[in-house]
Amino acid sequence: MGKHFSFIHCADLHLGEPFGDVRLGGSGPWNEQISKSTFKAFEKVVDAAIDNRVDAILISGDVYNSDHHSLAAQMAFARELYRAAENGIETFIVHGNHDPEEAWRADIPLPDMVHIFSSSEVQALPLMKDGEKAATIYGISYKTRHVGTDLAQGFHHNPEDGFAIGMLHTDVGSASGNYAPCTIEELKNSGIDYWALGHIHTRKTLSVKPYVVYPGNIQGLNISEIGPRGCYLVDVGAYGTVTLKFIESDVIRWMDMVIDISNLKQIGELITEISRRRAGLKELTGRPSMVRIVLTGSGPLHEMVSSDDGQEYILQTLNEKEQFRFLFAYFIKIDDNTRPDINLKERRQIPDIVGTYLRTDDIWNDLPAEEKKKALRKIVEEQPEIMRYSKLVKSLNDDILVRAFRKAELLGAEMLTEEEANNEDH
Repeated sequence: MGKHFSFIHCADLHLGEPFGDVRLGGSGPWNEQISKSTFKAFEKVVDAAIDNRVDAILISGDVYNSDHHSLAAQMAFARELYRAAENGIETFIVHGNHDPEEAWRADIPLPDMVHIFSSSEVQALPLMKDGEKAATIYGISYKTRHVGTDLAQGFHHNPEDGFAIGMLHTDVGSASGNYAPCTIEELKNSGIDYWALGHIHTRKTLSVKPYVVYPGNIQGLNISEIGPRGCYLVDVGAYGTVTLKFIESDVIRWMDMVIDISNLKQIGELITEISRRRAGLKELTGRPSMVRIVLTGSGPLHEMVSSDDGQEYILQTLNEKEQFRFLFAYFIKIDDNTRPDINLKERRQIPDIVGTYLRTDDIWNDLPAEEKKKALRKIVEEQPEIMRYSKLVKSLNDDILVRAFRKAELLGAEMLTEEEANNEDH
């Protein structure tokens, strides 16, 4: 029988990293909240560690971005680690690709209870509780920004070490790459009881026997990182049973607001509906938020909301005073998934150029899913103007291509319909 203990598992702090796509213009409370969001998020992580009386905090890489670890960021980080140490909490850290050992700068001394793993080989460090070893923590840091080798191969659990925790910043499931690629099978077969991973910003549990866990980042940094962000409270029983509890730490939340325009006829109605939903959003999250508006449906507003000028007008109107509020919901961008007010089913049956266009489009649209994706990729790759960007095309996943061609179908039908109407007017 082992010893009961608990720890906080977090990763990808990115302290001091600015938000993507956000311009801090003017003045107002939101400037300070956004600029300090990553620091406040880490404070909440340490608060959770103290409140839950854990024995350790595990940070699985990317404390800073190597080009943003200012003196202020280092001081904020050190301050929180001293606060943890004063409460008897040890901290274990591995470097990741954004804070590799060669770029790490520690101008501010850290407490003796902070342990940073070497990049030369996997180390094994004891986690002590009440003078006894509760677990052994294995870890290895990145030496440079890019690590193409499989670092997981260096983890070898000694059964005499008791409960084993592995700390690694890695891209699990990649056969190759720059971020210590490894397979889930080798992690599961390593003898490690809990893998405390970092690098992927979305939390996910890849396995429960043993636990292989990404906690995600502690604060969303851009619109691709929507929803709650935080850390895991991990409780390990005397017989090695593991219980996970997710704890939110984000101080500003990135969110989507989906609006169907089908029943809206005036732009003022759309702005009123978004404003009404914004009030509920603030009440729901209880924190400031950065919001992407996702517009769907078809109707008379399609033309305006699909134009750059129309979107800029909507955003400016909605955000005019929001940056001066402490509990703000700031609209960062609009994704237009609306459709022209055209009955495509009926339009396909008319024997004219628009109908012919839509029926031709059906030839590939009716293909089985995999054949369709293959055909679309071939069409794109064979376009002369796109061939020079072959690397970019290959990086696009199939779902993005399908959505793009679906939008092209609608746009083409709309343009041809407008051309017909113009010709009739003349």
